[in-house]
Amino acid sequence: MHSFKDKRGGIWVACSECERGGNGSDPDKCSSGWKVKRFNKSGCFSGALMEKYKTQIKQI
Repeated sequence: MHSFKDKRGGIWVACSECERGGNGSDPDKCSSGWKVKRFNKSGCFSGALMEKYKTQIKQI
């Protein structure tokens, strides 16, 4: 898992683990992560983490 929670409590979501990314199920895909299936160091703080990863989020 590559997504993490920062010191201020914000969640950085990797495109490969986002609902709007290539592996997600949201029909309205993100313009930058819509085809990302494997982690390529891209992500954002406004993404929606996939349900299966919500229990694994780690604090950094």
